[in-house]
Amino acid sequence: MAESQKIGLKKKQTSGAELEQLAWLSQVKESVQPLTEQYPIWVRHGIVQIGPTIPHPERHPYCEFSTILEGAAVAYVGREDVERKAGDYFLAGPGVAHWYKGTQYPVRFAAVYFLPSVLIEMGPISDGMHLLRRFTARQTLADRLVRPPAALAPRFAGAFEEIVDEFDQKRIGHEIRLRTLLTEMLVQILRWEQQSGQGLHPAGSTTGWRPVEKALNYLQAHFSEAIYAKDLAAVAGLSQSRLKQLFNEHLGMPWSRYLQGYRLDRAAALLSQPGYSVLETALAVGFESLSHFNTMFRSAMGIPPREYARRAAGKRDELAQQNSVPTPHPKDTRKRTN
Repeated sequence: MAESQKIGLKKKQTSGAELEQLAWLSQVKESVQPLTEQYPIWVRHGIVQIGPTIPHPERHPYCEFSTILEGAAVAYVGREDVERKAGDYFLAGPGVAHWYKGTQYPVRFAAVYFLPSVLIEMGPISDGMHLLRRFTARQTLADRLVRPPAALAPRFAGAFEEIVDEFDQKRIGHEIRLRTLLTEMLVQILRWEQQSGQGLHPAGSTTGWRPVEKALNYLQAHFSEAIYAKDLAAVAGLSQSRLKQLFNEHLGMPWSRYLQGYRLDRAAALLSQPGYSVLETALAVGFESLSHFNTMFRSAMGIPPREYARRAAGKRDELAQQNSVPTPHPKDTRKRTN
């Protein structure tokens, strides 16, 4: 296996001019893609002739796996920045603020957005969570940018081109194909990083994973109920402080944040179906306060739950129209009589 090519960032003191460059952080907006539990993967791609590759700095409540297919750009994440060349891959979890400015045009890019549930529920859970942690763990921009070795680069480029084609053409089975292509690339990245000794630490270690897995199983089985730290710790066989530490190590987030995200994912799934009111949805996923649910849902999804349900209904109607095939009127073969 070829040696890992780490993308280096320059260490530097923050000057007045550089503080001006960080002004983009105050312009970060929530990105909203039409992701639902029924359609948990969305692809955005295009060609930029001049300016940033996205219209404004953004963050979003889902994961992003993106690449530059042609051209080059500077990637900004927090106080870090680095040149991003064609063939580099960017991994970001929920809430990571980022932006890109082109340095070599035209910039042709492609980004896959997906709900964490795509990996969480793929099974076995340990595999899915190891993949998810690659996005959610606290890490530097150098760790978030991956430049595959020569042996993998053509395969990854071809897979991304196929992802774009599958998403645009929407042939039968395209949802399954999108999941397959995405997970195949992520597995290849983790295996390559592990073999080259460049994986996140302690991601390559299974120390402490079993209790976290027990806790995750419990959260997913009882997400609609009131869950307390002492009960979850007892299920995992740990102290509350140790459980908190292991969640941060393996998933890069507290268990309460994971639970909240999971509840909101389930809420989005219910709102995407006909027959569920906002109040019924809030209670079904474990929120005791409607106002709290409205606030959390809007913060995560970018729009109020009522608007989310309205858009989901419109999406269902649109798909129904696309899939409906008009039945031709049979020709009248009866003989006319005078």
